[in-house]
Amino acid sequence: GDTGPYIQYAHARLCSIERRASVGINLEADISLLTEEHARELINLIARYPEILAGALQSLEPCNIVQYILKLTHATSAALENMRVVGQPDNIAEARLLMYHSVRIIIGNALTLIGLTPIERM
Repeated sequence: GDTGPYIQYAHARLCSIERRASVGINLEADISLLTEEHARELINLIARYPEILAGALQSLEPCNIVQYILKLTHATSAALENMRVVGQPDNIAEARLLMYHSVRIIIGNALTLIGLTPIERM
């Protein structure tokens, strides 16, 4: 369900993908290769993070951050089922890994903001 352990698991899973990837995180990766619907949904959610933070700060409602993280983790889970990193050509793997890395950073940051320590292994 939509619980803290689910969010922690999502973070740990993304850490595992980074550890197992055959490519490194390339900040210059060609993200224009991310044309799948799951990628577009995830990128749109990534782009909304500053807006979510600003709204939570203005309203003093941390539940907005939690709801956002849950939506982000669900979208990530769907993307991971359809868009693997391992076994892909390097340029595709780098683009996907960069996207998943961005999600991992956001989840870790958001967990820290609400007072939880993100875990890297389960």
